[in-house]
Amino acid sequence: MSSEKSRVAPEKAKEMQERAKERSLILKEIKNQGGLTLDELSKATGMDREKLFRHIIAMRQFGKIAIAGERDNQLVYGLPEGEETSKS
Repeated sequence: MSSEKSRVAPEKAKEMQERAKERSLILKEIKNQGGLTLDELSKATGMDREKLFRHIIAMRQFGKIAIAGERDNQLVYGLPEGEETSKS
């Protein structure tokens, strides 16, 4: 087996870094502002709703964010229980 097999192509590595950066931004906004709807997250992050929704699906599957409720007929996304940080 060659070590070539475990190397990530530069284009793929760049995509992975960008995805991680975007997901960190989503988490930062949720931590700073509390639970946010898709529209609110889109405004806060500058990401389009479709891309943001794909991130939210993945982040929910990995347990990074959770559905925290509903507001204005939209789901509100927040941190999973036990991961909330109190800033007061």
